[in-house]
Amino acid sequence: MISLFKKLFFYFLLFTGVILSTSHLGNDFMGISDEEGYLFTIGFCCLVAFILEYLLPKLKN
Repeated sequence: MISLFKKLFFYFLLFTGVILSTSHLGNDFMGISDEEGYLFTIGFCCLVAFILEYLLPKLKN
């Protein structure tokens, strides 16, 4: 049961990271505001956490 919650949490990190990292791409013509920079940074951190904590150990096994 804990494994299921752990897996759901990591996939939540993955999809949150993807959505937040790509959310500012449609606004390139309007310029990047501080809010969009923060969203990109949070999204990137979520993707890094997913890769380091879930994907790399999964690939090593």
